[in-house]
Amino acid sequence: MKYNKPAALLINKTTPLITLFFSASCLFCSSYAEKTEKIIDVQNDEVDVTLFRGAANNSYFPVYFKALPEEGAENVEMEVRAVDLRPDRDVTLHVEIYNPNGKIPLIVTPGGNGDTNGFGGFARNVAAADPELKVIIYDRRNLGQSEVNFGSEPQMVEEGEDLHILINRLGVAPASFFGMSSGARSNLVLASRYPDDIASLIIAPLTGGPLAAMRLSEDYFFKYLQDKKLSTREHIVTSPLTTMEELAETPLWSAYLARNTPEKRKRFFDADIADFLAAMKTSGEHLQATRYQTALGMRDDEFAALKVPATLILHHTAYSDYLHPVTNTRAATTLLTNSSFKFAPHLPEILEAILPFVKKHTPKMKM
Repeated sequence: MKYNKPAALLINKTTPLITLFFSASCLFCSSYAEKTEKIIDVQNDEVDVTLFRGAANNSYFPVYFKALPEEGAENVEMEVRAVDLRPDRDVTLHVEIYNPNGKIPLIVTPGGNGDTNGFGGFARNVAAADPELKVIIYDRRNLGQSEVNFGSEPQMVEEGEDLHILINRLGVAPASFFGMSSGARSNLVLASRYPDDIASLIIAPLTGGPLAAMRLSEDYFFKYLQDKKLSTREHIVTSPLTTMEELAETPLWSAYLARNTPEKRKRFFDADIADFLAAMKTSGEHLQATRYQTALGMRDDEFAALKVPATLILHHTAYSDYLHPVTNTRAATTLLTNSSFKFAPHLPEILEAILPFVKKHTPKMKM
């Protein structure tokens, strides 16, 4: 009787060849990267727990995170607000506004699990470059100095819904939006559901591809779950989380509690661990479901259907960045109408690209 050999047997017989091929490929890629790119060798989640460990391998890391002040940045006026989104959304967000008297609103959504503490310097530098810009950066829910609320939808969807209420409470819609990696995903949700809020989008950089989906779903979400079917990497805990007190001992949440008020800490401990675990599963599966799409977290048909007046997609030029592949960035411009792409590896090039773009497409606020 003839039968097809199981795939596992075929894989076992060809594994040495596959391994040899990929090993040689990796050696070539590494050699090429070393010659053409400056790779920052740092496990940056050890620098700050809000960061994803692969994010430092490009020139955007020092531009965005703990950015040194540019000329005039130290003189930029700043307002701090706690914006309560109730009754629409059961959460209060921490907001920082640079150039509060500026007439052109630009909303900055940090990347990773980043917050204003890490990314506020970048917002201040952008504001220093043009006093007409009203640069608003905020901590998304569950991050920084914003309140905890795990919600029932994927994380990026919850964040996009929060952002819609936030900008309307601030009275700045329509605005331009600058999103970094995960922050861009939140902004894309806003663009999909509330296109009238958007004057223009800046994505810097775009996340996409199966490697990004695997790593980010595991390192952001699945690592909290004791489910080997969902994760191939080490879990953050050795036994299932059963209480918020146990969650409080993990690095990200320990840092969150250390920097927050007694009221926000109480809100954290009053939350239900089951809601947190459900949110981690939902959010991780949401990213995994779009691993073969152009933009992580959004299907290509949804992405192509966005009605955004203008979109600018920036990339730092590092082809070794597998979380933000330049191929996905270029592909995005073929799907999204009124979009353009530029290489902009450092702050001067970023400012040169975004300042005229934002001022061209964003109506001035009526004061």
